[in-house]
Amino acid sequence: MNCQTLLIDDAPAVRLQGAAGDTVTVLLRGAQVISWVDASGVERLYCSPASPLKGPQAVRGGVPVIFPQFAARGSLMRHGWARMRGWTLQPWDTSAPEPSVSLQLHNAVGDDPQWPHACVCTLTVSLLPNGLRMALTVENTGPASFSFHAALHTYLAVGDVAQTTLAGVLPEGAVLSLREPIDQIFEAVTGPLQLHSPLGLLRLEHAGFGDVVVWNPGPDAGLADLPPLGHTAFACVEAAAVMQPVALAPGAHWQGSQTLLSGL
Repeated sequence: MNCQTLLIDDAPAVRLQGAAGDTVTVLLRGAQVISWVDASGVERLYCSPASPLKGPQAVRGGVPVIFPQFAARGSLMRHGWARMRGWTLQPWDTSAPEPSVSLQLHNAVGDDPQWPHACVCTLTVSLLPNGLRMALTVENTGPASFSFHAALHTYLAVGDVAQTTLAGVLPEGAVLSLREPIDQIFEAVTGPLQLHSPLGLLRLEHAGFGDVVVWNPGPDAGLADLPPLGHTAFACVEAAAVMQPVALAPGAHWQGSQTLLSGL
């Protein structure tokens, strides 16, 4: 396993390289994956060139960790605070079956008065022979139960969203065209999903998450951190726990994962 820490545009990050030359790069701020280059040399994630990696705003692209609130479904900042905070890089686990890196975030009772719960979040990112797995674990370290939303808000590079389709979210095997703007939560999706785009096929698998969110803002969103034609280059397909929030008792933990597989 080849793993190094580095600065990218003044933002601390860690980069992991697999045996086949595939790489994954993760920012320490937000534990946000910003790049996955697969074994064939193709960049599979989209990260907006108009979004500074060092902040202070959230980075648009890669895989933001959404926790403990999804969008504006609560009183916290949009999509919660996990993607805005600094995470701590954990010691390398050389015994792991795949090259992996883990980052951890501790939240104390007083860190956010609007969410007074103690917890530990861990994101483990692993390079597979033909893919990438991201696993988010949440542990309740406080004395009271709490509920939360969570998602891995994955911006997938597609080359041209007008020529991209997604299978696995609609009933009876129907295929979803991503030609038009979309912002939709698909409930109780078991997967797997297949994303067909000019960059090739991606198989998407998830566990622990019950929902799938599909999003592309289209040409008229007017997002300041997205180039004028940026929306054409990606499709967000994210494993999520939104419609049924996760409830954790004291001492309990939950894990949700999303796996991206290429070249299949």
